[in-house]
Order: sequence, then C-alpha cells, then structure tokens
Amino acid sequence: MNSRESSAENLLVQRYQLLEIVGSGAMGKVYRAKDKASRQSTVAVKILAKALDDMKMIDRFQQEATISALLSEICPNIVRVSDYGIDQNKIPFYVMELLEGENLADFMEFHNISLETFFHLTRQICLALETAHNGIIFHGKVCPVIHRDLKPTNIFVIDGDDGKEKVKILDFGIAKLAQEEEHNNQEEFVGTPRYASPEQLQGYDVDNRADIYSLGIIMYEMLTKKLPWQLEHNSVGEWYEAHVEIPPNDLPPELDIPSELRELIMQCLKKIPRYRPQNVGEIRQKLDLMGRKIFNFRPFPDSTSSGSSQTTYLLTNTIEEKKEDLNSFLLKSKWPANKPQQKIVFPRVTKYENEQVLTLCTMLDDDDIDHRMTNVRYSRFIFQSYPYPMILWLTVLYSHDLGARWLPCYLDLKTNMGQQIANLLSDSKKYYLLFFPLNKSNKCINVLPFKVMLKQRTNIKQWVSVSNMLNIEDKRQALVSKKKLQSDLEAMKVDILKDLEVNNDDEINA
Repeated sequence: MNSRESSAENLLVQRYQLLEIVGSGAMGKVYRAKDKASRQSTVAVKILAKALDDMKMIDRFQQEATISALLSEICPNIVRVSDYGIDQNKIPFYVMELLEGENLADFMEFHNISLETFFHLTRQICLALETAHNGIIFHGKVCPVIHRDLKPTNIFVIDGDDGKEKVKILDFGIAKLAQEEEHNNQEEFVGTPRYASPEQLQGYDVDNRADIYSLGIIMYEMLTKKLPWQLEHNSVGEWYEAHVEIPPNDLPPELDIPSELRELIMQCLKKIPRYRPQNVGEIRQKLDLMGRKIFNFRPFPDSTSSGSSQTTYLLTNTIEEKKEDLNSFLLKSKWPANKPQQKIVFPRVTKYENEQVLTLCTMLDDDDIDHRMTNVRYSRFIFQSYPYPMILWLTVLYSHDLGARWLPCYLDLKTNMGQQIANLLSDSKKYYLLFFPLNKSNKCINVLPFKVMLKQRTNIKQWVSVSNMLNIEDKRQALVSKKKLQSDLEAMKVDILKDLEVNNDDEINA
C-alpha cells in the first residue's frame, strides 16, 4: 500500500484531498477526492501509475487529459474534466466529475433494457462519438478524435436531472488524433480485443469507422445480452479470427425490433470499413427516424448545437403533467385502519394508472410536517445478509435549525411483502414520502418525492438475488439482523450528520 492509499489526509497540489480508490486501469488509479478550493465538492482524480521515466506514458496521459477537457466542454455526454497538471512528485493527474452510477456492462447485467431505453442510451453514445469525430482544436489544428477503446466499461450510465438515464463516455486515454499527414500502416494495437475492429486488430491505420464497428457490437449486446460471436476461449487469437474472418451471428429472429434496426446494427459490423455507415451522425439520424416512428417521440434539439441540457426523447404527454396528477392522487391517501396512530414509518404500494407506486408513510406532529417540507432529503439502503437477509431503508429529513428526522424502515427479504417492495424499489426511480398529521385527520397532507439512484437500484436487485439463494431455517434470526442494522445506523449517524451539515444539495442519495 502506498502513501496515497494509506493516508486520507494526503493533499494533491495542496487542493485535492484523496479519500479512497474507486477504480484502476492500465493508465493509472482513480480516487474519490474532496476539492478544498470548491466548497469541499467531491471529485474524481486520476493519477498516473507508471514510473516517471516512462515519458511516452506520461505524454499519453497528458494527451488524455487535454482531449477529455476539450471534448467535455462541448458535449455533456463526455465525462467533464475540470483540472489537470503535474503533482509535487512530477506525476501527471487530472480531475473530473465523480459519476454516481454504473458502467454499461453492469447496467446490462442487472437491468432489462427496453427498446425505448436502448434508443435513449444509444443516441447519447452517438452524440458523444459524433462530437469527438467532428474534431477538436489541438496544436492549432482541427483534429478528429477516435476513441479506439469503446466498450461497455468505458460507458457510464447515471441518473440525469430529468429522471432519465444519462450517458457519459470515459477514457479517451488511447484516443488517436487522426491527423491527415500521419499514415502509419502498422500501428501498435491499443484497445480491447472483444470490441476491436478488424483493421485495429490487424494493425492498420484506423478512423471513425473503427468506433462505429465497436458501437455495433455494443448495440447488439444491449439488445441480446450476448456478443455477436460465441467463442470457446476469450483469447486474443480467437477474437482476431472472429473479427477478421467469422461473420457475426444474426440478431435472434424472436427479438421484437424493427427490421431497419437489425439492418443498421449488422451494417455496423461489416468487416470492411467502407461497407459500414460512414459516420456516426448517419446512425443517429436513422435512430431518430425509427424512434419517431415507433414511440411517437420527438427528440430535443442537440445539446451540442443549442446549448440546451441533455439531448433526450420527449413523450407527447409530458412527465410534469403526470407528476402533478400523481401528487394529487397521493394526497387522497388515508392512514390504514390497521396501523396505530403513532410516529411510525412503513412502506405501502398503491396503484396509479395501472402502475405500482411505492410510498413510505409516516405520522408526525402537524408543525413538524410544515417545517420539514423544505429540508434536505437523504436516502440510503443497507443490506444485512447474515444470519437473515434484511434491508435497512433509511430516509432522513434535515435542516440546520431542526436537525435530523430519522425515518428508518426494515424490509424482510424472506417475506412476500418484503420481496415485493424490494423488487419495486429496484425497478423504480422514485418513492414518495406521505405525511399524516398525528392525532388529527387520517388523510395525507403532504408528499415529498425521493430519488432511487441507479447504483442503489442495482444493489437492491443483487441483494434480492442473494436472499433467494439463502436457506433460512430459523425465522427468529430476523430479529438478530434487524438489531445489527439498528446498531449500524446508530454508529453511522455522526458521519451522516457531518455530510448533511456541509452539503448544499436539496437531496443526497448515499
């Protein structure tokens, strides 16, 4: 363990306090860090791991930072780089936004991707690639940027401000500036064999169409959860043969997708670059046309040209209108007759327009409810697998004047109700806190929405799977797990309060 890993107090260039490693790769390690010059905001810091005397690696790292910074300024679907330089030990670093979500590989594994979600995510990937391929100013010239290592683990999915999934492309560290005067026909291979284009594996010069080939593999995998080739071994030699010589498998005939989409994906997978779509803009336009035809969607203007926020598809019925209707519906909720009128918290599933809506009901003093409506909202989920599978579902309302209102709820994953609620949490992007006045009307008087972030939903889905595999003979062990979670909560409260005191956000999802 080096000094960076062992010392939470270590400062990088007297500004970034490195806290913990959140990722590592061939180029270096990524740390979660606090930016002491920016209201203690949390950032990600990538630091080169190689020896200082490897100047080629250092130059490549600096190129990565420069390219990412330039690209992120003009496209919101590329991870934002805010700072880069050389630290006190002459090691290059760069600072980027810390993404709360999961990479596309994990997203595909733990979530069923609907056709609507496929269009939404793929279009954003196209926008990022289109921005890079159109070029940036580098050394005074407009240079196209080829990613050359496009794969699901380099694509991050986070929750956007509009409640939809937002894509961020990572790791332009091996991107090639495709300057016209450079034509090296036997380049060193850089990339990931299972997602690499034939020309890349053969060591030929590559252009934007190599990324299009990789995009074709990713689109195929998003729809089928399989790669276009089923190989016995995951060796470079087998992948070379697959990409260069073996035709990809057709998309399964039972897959309910438009024929135009099938043709587009298979065209992206052509062995010879000139037979693929010649630019990503062409792919994006075809996706837009299909999206309008299938879903009656109209895309927002591109964020790269209009300055608007994230490009997405907009349903003809707006989300805002539906949310108002839902709030009105939830305000008609009544306190169940079988629940005591006390300061308690319990989950409840209600139906709204043929959809299940997850709510959390609580009864508080009238004044407390009024004062809590503008509080900071905090949510967290903690799993205890042994000796009995149980989830602590924690909701907190906090203000500097009133302090914290703790609203814990416990889900027994060996009961039908607990499983139903956990499954609904893993599929829902929100839950609603319903407020009922103590010793007054049994009618709901206020509603607060809480987000369930993508990483939280994935964790819950995994926890449900784990609980299904556990054979529990003694149901009394549930009390042991609940007491353990209660003890953990008491131990965490100090740290949670510290986070709430310094955070300026309206909502925090731990």
